[in-house]
Amino acid sequence: MNPNSNPAVACARAAVAALGQAWNGKVNATTTALYTELQRLADRAGLSQYRDLSYGRHEQQVLDLVVPGDGPGNLPVVVYLHGGGFIRGDKLSPESDDLIYANVAAFFARNAMIGVNANYRLAPAAAWPAGAEDVALILKWLRAHIAHYGGDPSQVFLFGNSAGAAHAASYLFTEALHDSGAAGVRGALLSSGTFAATGEEGDIAYYGADLAKHAERSPLGLLERYEGEQLPMYMWSAQFDPPFIAAAVSRMHAQLCEKFSERPRFEQFQGHNHVSHVMSLDSADDEVGNAILAFIAEVQSRAGTPDS
Repeated sequence: MNPNSNPAVACARAAVAALGQAWNGKVNATTTALYTELQRLADRAGLSQYRDLSYGRHEQQVLDLVVPGDGPGNLPVVVYLHGGGFIRGDKLSPESDDLIYANVAAFFARNAMIGVNANYRLAPAAAWPAGAEDVALILKWLRAHIAHYGGDPSQVFLFGNSAGAAHAASYLFTEALHDSGAAGVRGALLSSGTFAATGEEGDIAYYGADLAKHAERSPLGLLERYEGEQLPMYMWSAQFDPPFIAAAVSRMHAQLCEKFSERPRFEQFQGHNHVSHVMSLDSADDEVGNAILAFIAEVQSRAGTPDS
């Protein structure tokens, strides 16, 4: 859909553009309010939800499932990891009446998949590499339990935004965390990822006080040492991402192109900021959602045995 053809979407996009590239709590709250109004119009009928399922012992190691009410079983599964600079964030935003980020899992469920919204331990209480370790635990839980809910454990896609994308990438590029030498996912969607450490508050809380270690612990540093197989990947930034985010995403894409023969799909979504592209899923603003579905369909159409 052309975003300008729907008045509500056009209004939200114009407001996002007016916010510009600045990123802070106020911009995040304003964007959340804009897309909450679009999410109030979404039809979630026919979806089954399972809240706060534990995948580990810590109180933050919980996930939500959204499942098509009459799904046939053996459905693909998409796991979403929220952002928050490593030190904050939640799988549901109370400021949105829990509509954000429940929209992400609902989007996949409405498209014949199982959507998973997962929390993970936060820094400074849980420092590096806790995020990647939690991703490994989530995937282990899915292998053991997702078939019970109608999901196919061999058809799992990993999706993260901002710090969530950093945790997803860190897991993918840390072979020691992979079960039986395989990542256990069919593909990855990495959105506006904080792939390079910048020495900000969240980086120090997560990567540690020794700034000299930040580069090697960040996803870009892990990728340099990664010797595993290439995985289908779709990565994107936003027109109004902060410059350091857009630069890190571009560096990650360039590094992947240098390391592997197949270039990952890459895009910069116009008219969006650091979170609006994710908040748009399952709303009338369907540009990003359609692109994600096209990537997943492409991966599933490829011949060969799923990574498991």
